[in-house]
Amino acid sequence: MTKTRGRDAWEPSDDFLYSVSVLSGILCTVLAVIKFMLGKVLTSRALITDGFNSLVGGIMGFSILLSAEVFKHNSSVWYLDGSIGVLIGLTIFAYGIKLLIDMVPRVRQTRHYEMFE
Repeated sequence: MTKTRGRDAWEPSDDFLYSVSVLSGILCTVLAVIKFMLGKVLTSRALITDGFNSLVGGIMGFSILLSAEVFKHNSSVWYLDGSIGVLIGLTIFAYGIKLLIDMVPRVRQTRHYEMFE
């Protein structure tokens, strides 16, 4: 008796995908929370930014799991993973622009700091 490939067919790669997605999502989210807390205590903008990047990684891990599960039940939603990836990319891009805008006053403030004239 042979197994046919269909929507309900089990594949060994499914277990690997699910375990990596869940593990990545949980670990990145926990790491993000720790980085946010340390960034607040140490008043480190870089650590808070890295916490945001870790949080995005956690969201990405869970989104892979979500899109794989939705695709398994409805294959006409094949574009969900790519759409979530584009949204995550735009979010990171917007956060990067916000960081650049926030840094302009600091750079202007310290521009003449090291001049010895």
